[in-house]
Amino acid sequence: MKKRFPILLGISVITGVVSSLVVRHKKQPITNYYHDYVGTWRYQKNNRQPEVVVSVTPEYQLLFQDRPEPVAIVELSPHRLVFLDKMGYHIIFEKKGDKLTFYDETDGTSYPLTPVTAE
Repeated sequence: MKKRFPILLGISVITGVVSSLVVRHKKQPITNYYHDYVGTWRYQKNNRQPEVVVSVTPEYQLLFQDRPEPVAIVELSPHRLVFLDKMGYHIIFEKKGDKLTFYDETDGTSYPLTPVTAE
């Protein structure tokens, strides 16, 4: 048994090294999906109210009508960007395919976003 122990120890170390190299090789590269949420969009709550312009800066500041809104990032994933505002409500940008929606927890409604293009 004493003669086999170094052999078994050596085999287990080699197996560990090889498996860690294989796992490290299979990791997916990180994509910059967070750029999908940076930009300026507009949405309309109803036909009687004017459009609201909402922007997310590259520094993840949230702007409503070009005024900064104090928020904290709660989640940033390929499909969702979630902010928490100063009152404790969630502001959610959700990506479904090519479409981006805006959900304001204070209204309890989701609005489709339309990109604002520079004129």
